[in-house]
Amino acid sequence: MTSITLHPGDNRASLRRLIARGVRVHSVVTDPPYGLVSIQKRFGKEGAAPARREKNDGSFARLSGGFMGRKWDGTGIERDPEFWKLIYDILLPGGYVFAFSGSRTGHWQACAMEMAGFVMHPMHGWCFGSGFPKASNAERAIDAHRCVRPGRHYESALPRDPRPDDHVCDSCEEGDYWEGWGYGTQTQKPALEPIYLGQKPFSEKNGAANLLKHGVGAMNIDGCRVNGRNGRHPSNLILDGSPDVVALFPYTKSGSPGVMRKGVNDGACYGAESRAAGTQMTGFGDEGSAARFFHQFPLTDEDYAHAIAAGVIGEDRGAPLIYHGKAGKLDRAGGAHPTVKPIALMQNLIRHITPPGGIVLDPFAGSGTTAEAARREGFDCILMEAETEYVEFLERRFPEINEHNQKMLLSDEQLGDYSFTVCSISKRKGLNSYLSDLIGENVDLSDLM
Repeated sequence: MTSITLHPGDNRASLRRLIARGVRVHSVVTDPPYGLVSIQKRFGKEGAAPARREKNDGSFARLSGGFMGRKWDGTGIERDPEFWKLIYDILLPGGYVFAFSGSRTGHWQACAMEMAGFVMHPMHGWCFGSGFPKASNAERAIDAHRCVRPGRHYESALPRDPRPDDHVCDSCEEGDYWEGWGYGTQTQKPALEPIYLGQKPFSEKNGAANLLKHGVGAMNIDGCRVNGRNGRHPSNLILDGSPDVVALFPYTKSGSPGVMRKGVNDGACYGAESRAAGTQMTGFGDEGSAARFFHQFPLTDEDYAHAIAAGVIGEDRGAPLIYHGKAGKLDRAGGAHPTVKPIALMQNLIRHITPPGGIVLDPFAGSGTTAEAARREGFDCILMEAETEYVEFLERRFPEINEHNQKMLLSDEQLGDYSFTVCSISKRKGLNSYLSDLIGENVDLSDLM
């Protein structure tokens, strides 16, 4: 029977505590914050006055509230090499981490992971058809900027547009030059979300020795083949299965399985001539959209049901938005997280990098999709979550969590040296309830500031 444990509060404190106790995990599958704020919003414009706020020394001219004003998206933890070093330390040698990121900001995360010591494998991409652009119309912007006459400065296709009638002036003619142009960081239709794959290096002289010692370091290929164990080799492109995405791929035919003849390339590529005669060549003898070469994981009603219950999205779910970089129907419904990840997708990622009997870690648990996926795959899962609303939802979604975690009542607060002493047990949730099992231990809160 699998287990799910939850560590509320700052995941860095939880990671340090577990590492000090010798806890190690076999894989990490997580969806960190994407840091979707501009450089100016994050650091301030040149010459801006420092923002003197609590826990801020003025080093940032402005503090960001994060995407949609959410503080969890503006902390910068996903681009902090020190955070990824903690992930590195809790992984067994050879262990892998799958970490989602934003298509606009993911390079920061990838660099931080590499700086922490991870060997970076080719980026995986989740391709979806439900995203939409949010560009500024260049023609209309110029008209509004240059023309002093109020109203609509363009020819509208909307017959019932409530704004004043169209008009034409010299400024409008300047805008006409830029008809069909747009600008902004969300100008193009979002269709790809990166999933970075990092690996902690082997501690032994080769992969075989590392596998024998630590039981981790290889990928489950046969268990993750497209369309089953005898299907195609898994790739680093993953589709949502939507008609829009499938339509992007051409119609192709695949060759039938054959045997390599010496010195002859029977349609295979990359080094076929060098293979020994008699080698069995791969082939499926099928035809159709080339999308069949890749895994497809559409969002299901169950995925939406859990997201709605967690408050991630509203009842009016609209299209299954995946991209973080805009506010769409889901976002306007008041949800805290603008994304929904299919459980089947998370199952595939977990199965791909976690050995039998392994432990999966998700330091950004959110609504618990990783935990549910791990449970279905037969793996134990360790969750960490800082947001109270999600902690409470996780406890409702996975009742067994309370069997592994005790709620602490903190006293003897020593603010002078930033330490607390945990001295008693209670079911009450306090400010530092994430220090769930540190009875009698002093905790240095400077690590959390």
